[in-house]
Amino acid sequence: MKHRLATLFSWALTLSSAIFPSQSYAVAVADRMAKDENPTKNEQKEIRWTKSLSKSYAKALISAQYENWSNSEYKALLKLWGKESNWDHTADNPKSSAFGIPQLMGLKPSTPAPEQIARGLAYIQHRYGKPSIAWAHWRRYGWY
Repeated sequence: MKHRLATLFSWALTLSSAIFPSQSYAVAVADRMAKDENPTKNEQKEIRWTKSLSKSYAKALISAQYENWSNSEYKALLKLWGKESNWDHTADNPKSSAFGIPQLMGLKPSTPAPEQIARGLAYIQHRYGKPSIAWAHWRRYGWY
């Protein structure tokens, strides 16, 4: 499953590598992360995890690991994490210990964006089943 994720992610980002050369490097590091090979901290720091790259990674991860989630679930996730952090992997909640793209408790500032996304998706699946239900909860209560 992790290899499939890495392949999908690599394919998607390789297409845009002519425009954004740094993304091809990000693909290689993300591929190593997906294979449980730990990239060095320098390699992780060299990747500029933009909102666009984070969204692409989330979409690839959903396609690979959450096959029963439709594209509408990805759209709900875009809205949910857009409200939570504006897809900023350095977002810090001053009112709690929530941090990162998914604004999860217990994430450290050193947690790489791909790991934040993976943990956030796992949390959504465990607690709500899918992003649309988490988004509905957020709209009603202002948190998820």
